[in-house]
Amino acid sequence: MNKIKSEKYFDHLYPGKATENAIYKAVFVHSDRWRYGDLYGLSYLHQYKYELEPFKQYPARSRPVTNRILYIIGDSFLADKILSGAFHAFDDVYFFDRRFPFGPVKLDSTKQNYLIMEFAERNLNGYSIGKTSEVRWTNKEIGTRANLRTVPYSEKIPQPHTSIIDRLSTILFNKDLSRNLELILFDNKMVTPFKEAKASLNYRLFGRVANEVAVSSNKERLFLSLTVDTGSFQSAFRPKSAQAIDSMVHNLDEAAKYYSAIGFKQVFLSIIPNSVSIYDSGRMPYNHLLQRVEQSTHIPIISLFEAYKADRRNLFYKSDAHWNPSGLDVWVNKTNSVLNSTLY
Repeated sequence: MNKIKSEKYFDHLYPGKATENAIYKAVFVHSDRWRYGDLYGLSYLHQYKYELEPFKQYPARSRPVTNRILYIIGDSFLADKILSGAFHAFDDVYFFDRRFPFGPVKLDSTKQNYLIMEFAERNLNGYSIGKTSEVRWTNKEIGTRANLRTVPYSEKIPQPHTSIIDRLSTILFNKDLSRNLELILFDNKMVTPFKEAKASLNYRLFGRVANEVAVSSNKERLFLSLTVDTGSFQSAFRPKSAQAIDSMVHNLDEAAKYYSAIGFKQVFLSIIPNSVSIYDSGRMPYNHLLQRVEQSTHIPIISLFEAYKADRRNLFYKSDAHWNPSGLDVWVNKTNSVLNSTLY
């Protein structure tokens, strides 16, 4: 089911891997929900129907061995990106998605291990490593070096045997089962014109859009409404006290201390600006959360805000909450610059 869902929604990003089975395509008609951006898929406003271009890939390539590994713990901005060869000073890159359970992270004892904690600006609000689904090492386990591995990540460690009953239980009681089934069977592009007509009528007559979406002041792009609406604690325009900033910095510092304790040689912090912070910060008083956190923390920073503000190109999809390939490329170049200046 997950495979069908992935092909139904994302095969436009991987045209060489698209399913060619005609019967499959006839039964599981593809969807426009994410083809033109997640914000378009929430609002179905036709004037923001921009097809997303595939991201640049940074595959592994031959180069001198550095004996350094880069780990990234991040969110949807870096999920599913191919970054193995993106960073010149490292032999490989491993990504862990903070949105889902993972861990405990086991480091390669034969390498120097480095970490980037990546956050979307909005996700700094409420972050605490203790509230995530990451499984962590205990102090006792760290003391016995259980957090280190001698087998490289390229070599799989045998997994414990799971009974058929346990595997079936995991499938049948998967919390995403009903939603995935509904999306696969009933969400398809054949109904897109009707959704667009309804959305256009509501917008033109009543100025209404989907609750999850906000339109930019100049009407050129869409934003996540939670980054705009001051009723949301993730809003870029909700005032943040000095105490709130101190709390965020403390939580980030606590996470960095843990990662240093389990063996990372150095931990970096990289915060991806909200698109509204770059392109529409003047619509209301901006809280400058990102800059205030960066100025207050002692964690080495890979800072993007000023670079994004100064760049005259469009760095975010206009119909999606995420950066586009140019935005990612700016981040890769900036990260390389910071890492190289630190290591050499």
